[in-house]
Amino acid sequence: MRGAGFLFLIFATFCTVSQAAASTYVNVGDDVYNILARLEAEGIIQSGLLSSKPVSRREAVRLLQEAKKHTGGSSEYIKSLVRSLEVRLEPDGSDLQLVDKTYTRYIYTDSDSHALNYDNDGDIYKKGPNVRAGFDTRFEDFGRLSFHLLPELRLAEGSGDLIYKKAYIVYDFGWDLVLGKDSQWWGPGYHGALLLSNNVEPFTMVRINNPEPVVLPWIFKHLGPFHFTFFVTNLEKDRADFPEPYLWGMRFNFKPHANIEIGLQKTAMLGGRGRPDDLNAWLKSFGALDEHEAGESGDQRAGYDVKLTLPFRVQPFQIYTEGAAEDSVSLRPVQWAYIYGIYLPRILSLERLEFRYEWAETYDRHEPSSWYLHHIYTSGYTYKSMIIGHHMGTNSRDNFLELTFRIPEKNTRLSLSYDVEEHNISQPIREKKDETFIRVNAGLTDKLTVNAAYGYGRIKNPGNILTDTLKVEVIEGGVEWRF
Repeated sequence: MRGAGFLFLIFATFCTVSQAAASTYVNVGDDVYNILARLEAEGIIQSGLLSSKPVSRREAVRLLQEAKKHTGGSSEYIKSLVRSLEVRLEPDGSDLQLVDKTYTRYIYTDSDSHALNYDNDGDIYKKGPNVRAGFDTRFEDFGRLSFHLLPELRLAEGSGDLIYKKAYIVYDFGWDLVLGKDSQWWGPGYHGALLLSNNVEPFTMVRINNPEPVVLPWIFKHLGPFHFTFFVTNLEKDRADFPEPYLWGMRFNFKPHANIEIGLQKTAMLGGRGRPDDLNAWLKSFGALDEHEAGESGDQRAGYDVKLTLPFRVQPFQIYTEGAAEDSVSLRPVQWAYIYGIYLPRILSLERLEFRYEWAETYDRHEPSSWYLHHIYTSGYTYKSMIIGHHMGTNSRDNFLELTFRIPEKNTRLSLSYDVEEHNISQPIREKKDETFIRVNAGLTDKLTVNAAYGYGRIKNPGNILTDTLKVEVIEGGVEWRF
């Protein structure tokens, strides 16, 4: 993934972007993505690039309109699913939303362990009761500007904080320029992503991307719909290595065929107080030069992902994979990690049942403890002590299964999941965690949704120390009102 190729494709993308007004983005983790994924796996949506999140609200509405055009011969269940998506996106609503939705959540956990708490925008629950309350505000098409604000009150025993969970401005200049705080998720994985996930608190960053897929000129038109993202941020001051290093990332994804989506991505860390961050350091970082050599710019990783959709009438399914290398030697990627997954949007004729299995590993037999670690940036690939990529961390393996039952007529989703993680795989004493979660999100009306969850986990040898098995329970409940 060399710099010259990136620069050419950036230029080509800029030459073909549409001049649409700015739109905010659908929050990472929103059930909108699950519905879009289901419609894509059924072959109802074919032009979406859903492996890069967040997706702009305008793009989600475009995909909704595409789905509505292709449901003529579909079952009543699929039509109900499309109507459910329409209710969530409200494409005919006002562009001015002083309050889009408000919510309150209660979480009780009997442990300080983070075992059952991940992919949650870096929100760490304290032992005992926790309360979260907030509201989502957006201003769409405010000229060439759009705004999104999500303040949240966080209460736990003996503490209380009011934070801006997400807050950003979108400026349309052909592309979208996003300034502020938001989450990202790169890759087709559902339970984790190797380079970027919402396991961490949203970055305060500068991001540039084309909000809707475009078709490139010349021979590159054969790549099909094309999407580009670039971001740069400063990590936190309070690090054990170098305060406020830069983290930047770049991703392309495209569809050469309606049923094949491909992604290429890279992230890199450089600079920080006491480290070079001049133009030369940036050029080395961009070109993947001098990794693990004298004068290296910093920590780098790059990878690919592929998602194949097979919308067979009897049994549609998706299979996907993500692979990424932690470092390179003479421009040759080394120290690989992988994710593999399969998604059944229905089980034969049982339309309301969905099944997903995902396997991930960051263990490399040559360098077992290389992933997310670095000899210069000793705090690792973390932000505020949380892994920026897959929550399992280094030298680990993860197996995840989920069965989902959906009632789109009632905007209701019930899921049962089971997850097994092994850590410290290369050593004789390993931490092993197995957890079971049951979650329900029930739409009492088009506006009012209630949700509840129960999680139970067992951690053998916590902290990779031979000790008693730790048992963890989490209970959640909440209410959400959409205006």
